[in-house]
Amino acid sequence: MSNLEYRIAVGGGVPLLLAIIGVIGKKLARRTMGWKRTDFYLGVEFTLAGISATVSNLLSVFLKPGRDFGKLDFNMLGVNVLALVLGMLLFLFVLTLHQDHEDETHVDRKRIRELKILMGVSNLIGFVVLLGAVALTLD
Repeated sequence: MSNLEYRIAVGGGVPLLLAIIGVIGKKLARRTMGWKRTDFYLGVEFTLAGISATVSNLLSVFLKPGRDFGKLDFNMLGVNVLALVLGMLLFLFVLTLHQDHEDETHVDRKRIRELKILMGVSNLIGFVVLLGAVALTLD
């Protein structure tokens, strides 16, 4: 298994497990009976986790004791900075999707549209940001 394959396996498997735990956690924290569709909207959480991973990558480069900057891959460093900026922009986009479309009172067509946008697009964007951040780990 190559280094990239390992990062993607770990970066994909761990977030999926955490997503399941997050869904259950949202339901338990709400303390009401039954499931709500908002329990499954994890795009914001995934996106923030991806941004956090990217920030951790960058901080480990600059704050790691004994770092030999001569061996540092500056192309990969630049890609991480780009991933951070892109992750922040996508985070804001995901938030706007939630502001515009999330409403528990939606029924019929509006409900289906909400599910497609928030459970589909929003969750997918967040997961891709997270997966990318893990795949771009510098060390």
